[in-house]
Amino acid sequence: MKKYLSILAVTALAASAFAQGTVNFANSAASLIKVGTSPTDPAATSLASPGFVQLYWAPAGTVYTPYAGDPAAWKTANAAFAAAGDAKGILAAAAGRFNGGTITVPTTVAGAGIEAVVVGWQGNYASFDAAVAANAAVGASARVTFATTGNPSTVPPGTAASLTAAGFAGLTVSPATSVIPEPSSLALAGLGAAALLIFRRRK
Repeated sequence: MKKYLSILAVTALAASAFAQGTVNFANSAASLIKVGTSPTDPAATSLASPGFVQLYWAPAGTVYTPYAGDPAAWKTANAAFAAAGDAKGILAAAAGRFNGGTITVPTTVAGAGIEAVVVGWQGNYASFDAAVAANAAVGASARVTFATTGNPSTVPPGTAASLTAAGFAGLTVSPATSVIPEPSSLALAGLGAAALLIFRRRK
């Protein structure tokens, strides 16, 4: 009997050593995914399907630079944040809402705290990077701090940490500012090209 108890104890210790933190990846009606002309568009409306979201995370205490419309600059500034789990679709029956179920945060200790953000995009793209490359409307939320994640190694397993309870307030996807030239830039480029043509003709 003692032999079996020892085996069970060792098995439980091994499971707890490899257990990773979990997050309930879903939002509420108060934390919608929206689409607008800018990340802070006051007239933004709920994003309809097809649209996707994904959880990005970093260790607790990681500094975060908020998204300001330029996805390339945002990714460079927040290089410590990595994707956790697959992309989840906006619900076809409820614009702005998603229910991605329980996500295991890789390389975390079960129950440990993390920093997290939600990235989103409009259209059928496999990832945030693919949406950026296609010049789709994209965006990223404010940072959400989880004091603790779920611990699946406890008996019974600990409940996955709630995204909404942790303070997720939604996000707005919009055309990236880095891929939309300003009219003044286009005008200057046109004048430069015209001057070059005139100069070459005079030669």
